[in-house]
Amino acid sequence: MYEINDKLLDEYDYSTDPVLQKHLHAWDRVLIGAIMSYAPITGFGKQMMAHQNRTGHDGANFLRFLGFSKQAAGNFRASMLFHDMGKTHSSYNPTIWSLTNRPTPEEKALQKRHARLGADMFEAFCKKTPALLDHPHFKVRHAVTLYHHERIDRAGPEGTVAARLPVFAQISCIIDAYDGDMIKRPHQERGRTPLEAVHRLAGIGETDGKYTGAFSPSLIGRYLEFKEQQIKDNETWHPYVMKEEDALPTAHFELEND
Repeated sequence: MYEINDKLLDEYDYSTDPVLQKHLHAWDRVLIGAIMSYAPITGFGKQMMAHQNRTGHDGANFLRFLGFSKQAAGNFRASMLFHDMGKTHSSYNPTIWSLTNRPTPEEKALQKRHARLGADMFEAFCKKTPALLDHPHFKVRHAVTLYHHERIDRAGPEGTVAARLPVFAQISCIIDAYDGDMIKRPHQERGRTPLEAVHRLAGIGETDGKYTGAFSPSLIGRYLEFKEQQIKDNETWHPYVMKEEDALPTAHFELEND
């Protein structure tokens, strides 16, 4: 497995790095188009790209809230824009996310297969170009793709102790869970509010909930503080429709706390 740490986020700039410009940017644009056009009848691809964009932006702002640099936040966002790419693998069935019932443990395991599939897809592409495989962006992006469903109680698909992962990888788990909880599923009567979703992640009002034992108490505490401040400032999550040009990882975007 690859050695990963939080310092990797400051070792390059996704937008201007010459290795990434030469070997990865064009592939990423093609990948965005492929994701956006995936399962067009149901709109699954556009919904997935919107989810990836929201989590990337949310995570970047949370990193800034924690004191990480703007460059680190931007590189994290560029990585999160593709963290669900495994859902486009030919062996993955996207209808597993359209269940009319609450998913069983077996169905949840099938849903989360995309993490390993996506990491393997990205690694296979980068192995064709040694300069990419040795690049810090590969390690960051591979990590958030592979580990974004891990938990500190080792109940994630890889069985990894999330607390041993770098902060940025643990954040990918939290923000993915938050955004996922904000999406109304077919078996739900209504969607959750931002406050309901973050309280659920933090275990507030629940003694044996879905996320009990999932996240670092200190990190989820800071995320709760971050989200409550956003809610106070009237910055709420919204399920907007994605346009392909909005998803480009080289596009400029405004971060809070600049």
